[in-house]
Amino acid sequence: MKKYLAPALWILSYLVISYAIGGMTRENMGWYDTLAKSSLNPPDIAFPLVWTTLYIMLALAGWLVWTRRNEEGMKPAFALYWVHMILNWGWSFVFFGAQQIAIGFWWIVVLDIVMLALIAASWNKARVVALLIVPTFLWGSFAAYLNYSIWVLN
Repeated sequence: MKKYLAPALWILSYLVISYAIGGMTRENMGWYDTLAKSSLNPPDIAFPLVWTTLYIMLALAGWLVWTRRNEEGMKPAFALYWVHMILNWGWSFVFFGAQQIAIGFWWIVVLDIVMLALIAASWNKARVVALLIVPTFLWGSFAAYLNYSIWVLN
């Protein structure tokens, strides 16, 4: 039972952080609702469902990187993981909070590049970490398309 406590705390922490960020940026959702969007834009309910799943996976990846941070070859993955998370958490403030659509797009592009570097850095040393990041990279690539579409259409 004790071996499950640390990953469970990571998951709980990430869900609390994501909920808090959502709460801080929620007041600007009226602005977002007025924007023209791609025909591929998912229904609003998809976002919390997808992000809850992704944050659980990111929390587990973070826990694994944390537990292996002092192993040979893991320092780059450890650093990239945290750069990725700071960029990940920051996007909502840029896009929703500051209503900066263009900066939001370029923010996601940088975020996706960091995720690719993280996947590459952890692939041989901690493949589970890389595999846990891949779905967020795929969603992030789709999010870049959605963000770009909003930028172009508005």
